[in-house]
Amino acid sequence: MLRLVTATLRSIAIALVLVLAPLGLGACGSSQKRVDYVQQVGQGLQGAWLLESFRSLEPLEPALLALLTLQFGQLRVVVNGTQITAQGPGLQVLRTYKIQEANEDSATLLVIDQSGIAVRVWVEIRGNFLTFRPMDSPWTGEGVLRRL
Repeated sequence: MLRLVTATLRSIAIALVLVLAPLGLGACGSSQKRVDYVQQVGQGLQGAWLLESFRSLEPLEPALLALLTLQFGQLRVVVNGTQITAQGPGLQVLRTYKIQEANEDSATLLVIDQSGIAVRVWVEIRGNFLTFRPMDSPWTGEGVLRRL
């Protein structure tokens, strides 16, 4: 049970980490305007962030919910180049990302774990806060990261 909860928490952290992926390096497309948006959002994502909240749209088991709640205010996410790292109580993950779409201050990322499993995550930067929405079950929901 503990292994399942730990694996599930790591998956949640991965989804959170995906949100911070630098958008500028993985962009595709021919539009100059699109490239400018990718660079703009990518630059905004760079640096260190702290997990403020995450609300799952799907019910979480009580043990998993408790472990997730423990990460609030403690899970640190760092975006550097094409990698995202996250470290919190009992958790350390490294992910890569690719950008699927970018707009003025938001993007959709494809975050990929070491085994090749990808999760789509929509992100939006507003001031010192980054809102993220994992789009693939079972991690659908909404979270907020605060710039450190």
